[in-house]
Amino acid sequence: MSYTSLYYALFVAILFILYYVFPKRYQWCVLLAGSAFFYVFVAKAYSVFILATIVTIYLATRRIQSIIRETSATVKANKETWSKEERKAYKASQESRSKRILILTLVVNFGILFTIKYFGAQLGGILMPLGISFYTFQSTGYLIDVYRENVEAEENPLKLALFISFFPQIVQGPIGEFGKLQNDLISPKNLEWDNFKNGFETIVWGLFKKLIVADRALILIRGYLNNGGTPTYPHEGDYGGTATLFIVLVYAIQLYADFSGGIDISRGVSRLFGINLAQNFRQPYFATTLGDYWRRWHITLGAWMKKYIFFSLAASDPFLKLGKKVNKTFPAALATFIVFIFVGAWHGANMKYIAFGIWNGLVLMISMLLEDRFIAIREAMHIPEKAWYHRLFQMIRTFILVLIGYYFDIAENIGHAFGMMRDSVLNQNLAVFKDEWHDRAEALGMTMDQAITLASMIEKEAGGDSERATIASVIYNRLASEGDYAYLQYLQIDATIYYAIAATGEAFSTDVDSVYNTYQYPGLPPTPIANPGMASIRAALYPDETYVAENYL
Repeated sequence: MSYTSLYYALFVAILFILYYVFPKRYQWCVLLAGSAFFYVFVAKAYSVFILATIVTIYLATRRIQSIIRETSATVKANKETWSKEERKAYKASQESRSKRILILTLVVNFGILFTIKYFGAQLGGILMPLGISFYTFQSTGYLIDVYRENVEAEENPLKLALFISFFPQIVQGPIGEFGKLQNDLISPKNLEWDNFKNGFETIVWGLFKKLIVADRALILIRGYLNNGGTPTYPHEGDYGGTATLFIVLVYAIQLYADFSGGIDISRGVSRLFGINLAQNFRQPYFATTLGDYWRRWHITLGAWMKKYIFFSLAASDPFLKLGKKVNKTFPAALATFIVFIFVGAWHGANMKYIAFGIWNGLVLMISMLLEDRFIAIREAMHIPEKAWYHRLFQMIRTFILVLIGYYFDIAENIGHAFGMMRDSVLNQNLAVFKDEWHDRAEALGMTMDQAITLASMIEKEAGGDSERATIASVIYNRLASEGDYAYLQYLQIDATIYYAIAATGEAFSTDVDSVYNTYQYPGLPPTPIANPGMASIRAALYPDETYVAENYL
């Protein structure tokens, strides 16, 4: 049930009505029921993993809270009889009990995440459960907050389940903090026009970014990857550095539009229910430093890493001792570098993501260590810090640093990423880009909408012929399947349209020909086509559909 599907819209509409129809004291129950239905409907058997997280986090936090209360009561009761050393020893003993529970629960939950993310394919082909990264981070953040006594443990397991599984944010965030979100989830709400209007506008804006911007850009990116891009590099550098650089720029747009658009939908849906989710993006491409970029991009992930990993490392005794030996900035710089190793690992089970984290962490580490020297150089050159041209330079410089990181995202592996970078600098070829890539990109960019429309027409027109209808149905179903862009690549765009038209016979092809020739698809004949016969049509079918040819043609 994709966030952009009509099924999801219907689901939200029904839940919205129920939420405001039910008595206010049961509104959170409606949200919990809706979240449970959504998760089980999408994840099915994999729902056992989020259930395991809910149970372990609930039991652990309740036990830690019990130890905290027991410690406070015992110390208070023995205030007059215990010495300072005795109180200190007792507190240390109790904290050790809490810490063991904390560590065990963290190991269990992150162990599940790590095992599935990195070894799921080897363990019987286990797929990634829906939202496991997000709900693991959100729930363990709450666990650590209880241990640190920043919040009290939730006594009602169902209310905790709602916090962990709240459906608008389960897929891609934002990552919520218990102290900021929980009361919003369970408190009664009135239906307010501002919430409805702002929520609806945010959803529409998110849909625009995902469907109009991101999905169109993704067609170009996949066209590059499947037709001479990274999978064949360096054996077939079809496009050259100009197209590579162009596609990285397109990727920057696509990634932001897709991710921030999804977050907008999540925040908009939540707002319909009177719930405010945290902001996750704030004009990241206008950042003036890489650190500023990460304070604007995926804000809640950065906040989580800073709160639970960075401060834990930078304020630890080994890091403080290291700071005394080297310099006071080094512990924070090293902690930042380590944090971005975690960020890279979080992004995916591939060494290219570790390289992505190393790149960002290294740049941030160096910039922190050399910050004073950079300031001295700027002042020596008499450049005002807030001058518009200096800020423009900073934004361009930062965007270039961000783009370098994106090469690792796009590439198949680290070697391909470095090859793409080399091409972008040393193999600029505007002629190739204009003459070859542009034509293919233009056709590919039109194909998804046009081909689905065409296939729909073919299926309708071929209804009277069982053989042609079968072929048309195969093509239509594969093209219309959500996210099945790969089928277009395997068939090749021209072959898909050519044989789809041929399958309906010459008369229908004449009508289609006059319309679709204007798009100049490679291989589409300028004159009406004769039916090439069933053997040629079989050849156009992807091997996965061999059974269709064997059983029906």
